[in-house]
Amino acid sequence: MFVFVVSYIVLNVISSLLYVGLLLLLFITMKKIFNMNEEKWSILFKYGKGKGLYSLMMIPYLLMIIVMFPVTMLGFELINFDYRVLGYIAVILLPTLLMFLTLPKLKKDIVNKYIESY
Repeated sequence: MFVFVVSYIVLNVISSLLYVGLLLLLFITMKKIFNMNEEKWSILFKYGKGKGLYSLMMIPYLLMIIVMFPVTMLGFELINFDYRVLGYIAVILLPTLLMFLTLPKLKKDIVNKYIESY
């Protein structure tokens, strides 16, 4: 049980760091490819009342889920955990719940700040 809990925490940390890294990579890539400035970012973030920002945050998350599947399976195989798929679902479930609970509020706050500043 202790090994499972430690593995669960380590895999959640890895998935969170991977998400942040992919998100930053997406922002840096978009900045370089599209020569993004403050006006272009504002237009993108305000697109569809925040749907642009929401989609930008979801793309790296979906990539993270795809990458973490084999990593989680390997991690649970190394500790001989019988229910690997359930372990993967548990590792992905916590960040997913947190994202779906906090992202709509975060989206509204950011969009409102952009609207107030212009």
